[in-house]
Amino acid sequence: MKLRLAMIGVVAAAGVAQAIGATKPRTAPAKLAQTIDLENQRPVPLKSFEIVMAAKSKTAPEAIVGKLDKPLAAGGRTRFPITGARGCRFEARWAFDDAKDSGDVDLCNDAHIVFAD
Repeated sequence: MKLRLAMIGVVAAAGVAQAIGATKPRTAPAKLAQTIDLENQRPVPLKSFEIVMAAKSKTAPEAIVGKLDKPLAAGGRTRFPITGARGCRFEARWAFDDAKDSGDVDLCNDAHIVFAD
């Protein structure tokens, strides 16, 4: 009988140790970048670039929270601020001399955007 109680005590102690060791350290919440680092590695100039936050409702307009002030030359690099934004997911819209497009971006994980062929 003593052997059985000792085994139960060891199993209970192991369970407590696992429970204590299983606590995960808290990760910091995702934080929206304050600036966008934009790099144009294409051989043509970037004519326009903007970061757009989706509309809050059907009646409210979408909001441009970051915008390139002037065209970015081929091989150029620039930074510009993000203002009035909330959340992490945004739509990026851009236009080159030869094409224009848009895509989703997560600015909490990485605010460095590179255009390349």
